[in-house]
Amino acid sequence: MDSFVARPFLGIAIPHFGRNLSPDSVYSVAKAAEELGYDSIWTTDHVVIDPSNYYPYGRIYESIAVLAAIGSVTEGIRIGTSIIVIPMRNAVLTAKQLATIDSLTGGRLIVGLGVGWNWQEFRNLGADFRRRGRIEEESIKLMKTLWSGERPVFAGEFYRVEDAVFEPLPAQQGGPPIWLGGNSRVALERALRLADGWHVTGMHPSDFADMVKRAAGRAKPEFVFSARLTVELGGKGPKEYTSPLGERRFILGGSAGQVADQLSAYIRSGASHLVLYLGDLPAKTYIDTMRRLMREVAPSISGS
Repeated sequence: MDSFVARPFLGIAIPHFGRNLSPDSVYSVAKAAEELGYDSIWTTDHVVIDPSNYYPYGRIYESIAVLAAIGSVTEGIRIGTSIIVIPMRNAVLTAKQLATIDSLTGGRLIVGLGVGWNWQEFRNLGADFRRRGRIEEESIKLMKTLWSGERPVFAGEFYRVEDAVFEPLPAQQGGPPIWLGGNSRVALERALRLADGWHVTGMHPSDFADMVKRAAGRAKPEFVFSARLTVELGGKGPKEYTSPLGERRFILGGSAGQVADQLSAYIRSGASHLVLYLGDLPAKTYIDTMRRLMREVAPSISGS
């Protein structure tokens, strides 16, 4: 294993979707991330996206199945979901699947949850898009209940659990940490109330800084501010684009020094964990870029 200087927590988004999808893009990237010294590896969640959004999520391995696969070929690296769209899934079954993975991997799981954005995908799964915010909040409370006792009892608007056995419990007492995804103020407020962290996607660094300031004095000391960011190392420079929800999004790019400066902006704003997606690349190229990031970029990331 190569040796690198100390730096902030860095994660890698597993490329289990897109044109270059292959078993190699799952297993090899996961193992390489651990060997290179990354702190975490992450999966992405779409199941039956509509054809108008075919790229990049029409061709995708299912998130929780991939989570189990990458957990089985690694030993110490944290594994996480970035993110699971919990309102379009059964929360009891999902809680069981995640508890199983946490137990089998010795407590390495971070659970990222979100409300989702694609109403056609909800329709295809027979899920309730209109009430997805309320369903997410209840699902979080339900999952915490299930992960905290072997004979759980829960009564809510959408779920009722009684006369139930939930064993084995997750390896992490009380369950894995929950980070809520979403770039909106509503998502941040929900995370501060119900979760252990907030996990944005592609948020512009200045917008991220403004949102973290909104949480000042209200976040628990151990609360995590996390950002999932697309990086084009060696590209022409940073880019801005608009998400399907109309949000301003940011793609990092440029030389190693430029990318380090851009990542440092998030650290200075309060991020303690950065999850990097390196683009739709063949597995070998993806791993080569991971190696370059650790050698040329990571040592220069600084919060000072």
